[in-house]
Amino acid sequence: MKNAIFLFIAALLVTVSVNAQSTVDSIHAKYQLQPMPDTLTIEKTFPVLGTYQLNSADANGQTVTVTLDSANRGIVWVNGLPEGTMKAYLKKSPGIYRIVSQKSQSGTQIPEGTLYFDPTTNNLNIALGRPYNEADPTAIFSNPTATDATADVAGNANQTKVKTKTPVSKTKTKSKLVLYTATKTQMTSTSTNAAKQ
Repeated sequence: MKNAIFLFIAALLVTVSVNAQSTVDSIHAKYQLQPMPDTLTIEKTFPVLGTYQLNSADANGQTVTVTLDSANRGIVWVNGLPEGTMKAYLKKSPGIYRIVSQKSQSGTQIPEGTLYFDPTTNNLNIALGRPYNEADPTAIFSNPTATDATADVAGNANQTKVKTKTPVSKTKTKSKLVLYTATKTQMTSTSTNAAKQ
């Protein structure tokens, strides 16, 4: 009787091991091991960082650099525009930033705007003079005339006057819309920058 139980347990173990081997083979047939991905760098995490060439007729080789703030990774510094150095806050990863109204180092008032980096085309788009649109931040770049019929897309903008009902002033000047487009020329090797304010 003991031999029969021993033979039954041995047969059961052989059957289980054969089934286990076929399960492993079927798993290997369906799934292949993939190589490990490359290391995650600052430039891959924040693709907006780098040096850009302005795409306007009057740019004359003007470069724009976007660097990461050393203290806060949600802030980038934009340098090289006529308005001066400005900071932008990350709103939607990887490339939509809000530019708040601020003063540059030279004292120039910079209006609120939007910074958008398109990683498929490596283009940087900056709109100054319109509030950041939470619902669709890139709408200003696809159709700038929908929000301001007098905007000049080349970087120069006209001012429009709107009548108000205040007794002090009959007209109020809206801020002008200024759009910049730049193409990425290279990535930055050091992506941190000291706070510049």
